Amino acid sequence: MAVIKRMSLVDQVYEKLKERIVGLELPFGSKLNVSKLQEEYGVSSTPVREALNRLLNEGLIEFENNVGARVIDVTPDDVRMFQEVSFAYEMTAARYAMKRGNIEEMAAEIGAFIEDYRHSDGVIQSCQCIKSIKDVFFKNSNNSLLVNNMASLTGMDQILHALFAMPREEGGSGELYHTGITYFETIYEAVKENDFAKVCDGLEGHQLWARNYIVKNLETVKKRQSEM
Repeated sequence: MAVIKRMSLVDQVYEKLKERIVGLELPFGSKLNVSKLQEEYGVSSTPVREALNRLLNEGLIEFENNVGARVIDVTPDDVRMFQEVSFAYEMTAARYAMKRGNIEEMAAEIGAFIEDYRHSDGVIQSCQCIKSIKDVFFKNSNNSLLVNNMASLTGMDQILHALFAMPREEGGSGELYHTGITYFETIYEAVKENDFAKVCDGLEGHQLWARNYIVKNLETVKKRQSEM
């Protein structure tokens, strides 16, 4: 029998707001007024404030004294710094996974996700394949603290994926997203060879490749939002 999950008011407000932030519907740096959100969602202030606290913990909003909650602003430098931090976590996870995990099993799993990537029919699907490949390292690192710390970056990561996934005519990768597979083919071969340095080269190379699209699209989105 199918199980229907009942979402609390907090969950519902949180999901709706997160979807709008990650989907780039709310302008970067825009104010989130509790009273207006209450009216919009037809709830009291409590679920709104609790939802905002969750979004704060995920790094999607920020609080400013005497101003209140705002959607985070994202600059090209923020993109760089975020990628550097996430790369540090990914590199650490890969290091311990290759020490503690089964190399053959990890290579086979990564190879299967690469095939899924190769046959993906859109940027969203390819991004999910990329996440699955990186998750192989995290789950084999045998370090729950590392996994939890990486999970705390999920919100910003989703924003960057949304920027990357914009249509090509708007500056996105379009059909070129498939070219990113070469970095993960490098990672696959490196895992089979138990070559940690080569794995890091693949992870970093993909981030730098994706950054070009992300930063370009960030500028496009900000220009569009300023004209609204």
